[in-house]
Amino acid sequence: MSVGAIVPLINDFLVIKGDPALTIGAPVPEGRTKVVVLEFWATWCGPCLQSIPHLSELQRKFKDVDVTIIGATNEQDEGKIRDFVKEKSMDYTVVIDKAQTLNAKVYKPSGASGIPFAAVIVNNKVEFSGHPMDPQFEKTLSEAAAKATSTRKEPVALPVITQTYEELMQLRPKELRQILDDRGIRSVGCSEKGDFAKLILDTCVKTQYYKQE
Repeated sequence: MSVGAIVPLINDFLVIKGDPALTIGAPVPEGRTKVVVLEFWATWCGPCLQSIPHLSELQRKFKDVDVTIIGATNEQDEGKIRDFVKEKSMDYTVVIDKAQTLNAKVYKPSGASGIPFAAVIVNNKVEFSGHPMDPQFEKTLSEAAAKATSTRKEPVALPVITQTYEELMQLRPKELRQILDDRGIRSVGCSEKGDFAKLILDTCVKTQYYKQE
């Protein structure tokens, strides 16, 4: 697809690595910015292999914003593709274009004549169409990623422990251990209920802890 084109809803591909419920072209909620990189590749394509480390690095770079890099192949051997993904440490989403819909609705309309070929899609609109090693590809992606919605989950504040030793001793050992586990405090060496209660008093009382969801 050429720059400016709108990508239709496509979901009939097989996800080899990534979210099994992945769709391309789905409506984006108001106020959000979603970026998708769709790269067409094959195991036999030398230049495609050269772009794998670059795309993996970019996915890691943009892991905290709504950027999804997808490698799409027409090869139909699922086992071969799964093994290849592991062997080459492809750190981004990989799909098999089972019904050739991605090829028909994205690749062919772009006028592309070879692979690797990539499209940068922002809220379902194509912003870049060309080779993934083209400097303009990364420039367009970086600019889009800067506007992408954050996917980082804020840590949740855990309740501050205010109980006394006697009150803690009213809890079950499992509950005392959970208090420590939630706060990342190792309870190695604690065997008796009183050991857990004492460790909580020594480390948790009146201290604010957070848990990453």
